[in-house]
Amino acid sequence: MTRNRLHMVLAVLSMVVVAAAGFFIGVQPQLARAAGDDARQVSVEATNATTATELARLRERAKSLPQMRAELRDLEASVPSTSQMPSFYDEIDAAAAAAGVTVSAITTSDAVAYTPPALPAAATPTAQGAASASGGATPSPTPTPTASATPAAPGVRTDAKITASNFTVIPVSVSVDGSFAQALDFTSEAQDMGRLFLINSITSSASEPSKESTETSSTTWNFSGYVYVLRTDSETAPSASATPAANG
Repeated sequence: MTRNRLHMVLAVLSMVVVAAAGFFIGVQPQLARAAGDDARQVSVEATNATTATELARLRERAKSLPQMRAELRDLEASVPSTSQMPSFYDEIDAAAAAAGVTVSAITTSDAVAYTPPALPAAATPTAQGAASASGGATPSPTPTPTASATPAAPGVRTDAKITASNFTVIPVSVSVDGSFAQALDFTSEAQDMGRLFLINSITSSASEPSKESTETSSTTWNFSGYVYVLRTDSETAPSASATPAANG
């Protein structure tokens, strides 16, 4: 091999080494960086799409924000965070005036702490049901429905966020004088008040005027029930001496 050919071979090898070194040192990092940029761009675009979807959802929800605030005000008025009994008395007077009855007495008892209702215990399987579950041959009898069957009571519903520490019950009794129709109207008016008044008992008593009196006989209607207070902070929670009340 001549010296010129050897120099040519060495020059070609040098060019190959330089090209390879340039690829790995200069080009390869740029390609890796470009691939990383593409991956980041895809991730950013996906994040932007998710954000745009969430913004669209929030814009749509914002349209109903005034309605939700109005509903919140109604709920807070229905079950306020303080007793607000004077306002309740005003609503009772307004309901009585609308029904045409006269309020003769309002009795309010001390507020008591709420006791969540006890959940029913799980039903114990019968011997026949256990035999069927274990592969026994005896089938469970099928009850025959009858026309006089009593409908099942609704299930118990409760919420763990409503406890004796933040929810109190105030027993209330309202007595009004009027006719049966007026008492029905008062019941309807009382149930439509802004403050929730749960009536669970209605009794009546009639009084006969004396012979010397010019007044006619009248009926007094007694409405017993509860109003509620849902406290939003621990500072106003009822004391430990409050007597727990059954769920009204």
